[in-house]
Amino acid sequence: MNYKESVAWLEQAASFGIKPGLERIKAMLEKLGHPETAYKVVHVTGTNGKGSVTAMITSVLENATLRVGRYVSPHLVDYTERIYVCGHDISREDFAKTATVVREAAEAVVADGVEAPTEFELLTAMAFWYFKEQKVDYAVMEVGMGGLYDSTNVIIPVVSIITNVAMDHMKYLGNTLQEIAHQKAGIIKEGIPVVTAAQQGGLKQLKKEAHEKKSRIYFYGRDFAIDSRSRWHQGQVITIKRKDVPKDLEKGILYVPFVGAHQAVNAAVAAMALTVIMKQDDRVNENDLREGLARTRWQGRFEIHTIRGVTYVMDGAHNPAGAEALSEALEEQYPKKRRIFVFTSLADKDTQTVIQLLIRKGDMVFACPAPTPRTRKPEDIGKLIVEQHIAVDFKPESTVREALEDATKAAGENDIVLICGSLYILGDAIRYIEEKEMEAAEAEKTGEGEKK
Repeated sequence: MNYKESVAWLEQAASFGIKPGLERIKAMLEKLGHPETAYKVVHVTGTNGKGSVTAMITSVLENATLRVGRYVSPHLVDYTERIYVCGHDISREDFAKTATVVREAAEAVVADGVEAPTEFELLTAMAFWYFKEQKVDYAVMEVGMGGLYDSTNVIIPVVSIITNVAMDHMKYLGNTLQEIAHQKAGIIKEGIPVVTAAQQGGLKQLKKEAHEKKSRIYFYGRDFAIDSRSRWHQGQVITIKRKDVPKDLEKGILYVPFVGAHQAVNAAVAAMALTVIMKQDDRVNENDLREGLARTRWQGRFEIHTIRGVTYVMDGAHNPAGAEALSEALEEQYPKKRRIFVFTSLADKDTQTVIQLLIRKGDMVFACPAPTPRTRKPEDIGKLIVEQHIAVDFKPESTVREALEDATKAAGENDIVLICGSLYILGDAIRYIEEKEMEAAEAEKTGEGEKK
């Protein structure tokens, strides 16, 4: 298969929907010779923040000159973003080659009577196999959803990470924090350390299950914490306190190129997990931690672009916990700015609470559909805003691009264009912003750089 054929094959598999369980992925990995055992693995789950933590840990391990693979979902622009090795996304050529190998394995397990694998299972098998081919030292694997029955949960990691536990994906994970925490605790393996920033009921459940598995649990507020933080450019300087390090390192000052208190906590989680790794692997040290965190890059997490007088902020917030974190970051960075939203939401999300947390009287909202059958209709978003009695200028749009165009035209110097509500619209937003940046560069050459 070529790249186009590979994508078509994966999208056809997406029609099978979400099917939790490990039988299909285990059968494929058996056919592939168990590539998931060929390297060390860091396993990351959580309701929010797992992508940022995955990116931070990858960057630190790379700074230690190790060969590192990274697996994340969903992609924003291209499928190749999901599989990454040594500073680069997988090439389209290698993606196609890997997909062809995994397709043969998938067809073989179906011939054996196993149910057809899902799109995510196929991609997970592709990542495992490609990492082996690339001879990585570490693979940093982000869970797709939950943990217990997620297709990534077939490995024995060096450390398990559960960023937080909040209400999301209730259809699949449960209707209480304890039930959701149980699903995420599924990545905890017998005797393997676990690091978490979960709180209250979620933490209680994780502690119980870690104890049952005789796994040391490092949790935020006891074993590590943020001592202080301050804004610095488009990031922050934070002081992290950690246990299980020499006394002179218990309190470390780190720069993190992300804004918001939630990203400070994510950095603390990453630092604690890397401390666990350092105890096992002397190739990684404190200098790698400092430099690697400072060099971390991750698209779509309070990502700021200012183009010809218009400030755009992209963020993947799509559930109440993410919206609350985004709201706090906005109050910190842009307390007096009007928000002009390019907004969408999925039908299975708590859109009402997200609206309550983010949209204020006097804001503008351009609602658009996300490019997925799960999208909520823009008109329905408008009804939810009315039900909350929030007085805003509202306009439903047919596409993400149309919403972005109208938001850009409406934006003044005291406004920000805020693109949020679902990761699914960030790909279109990235393409749009890249076009605007190219136009601005051309305009600079002709002396028109101050005009939109």
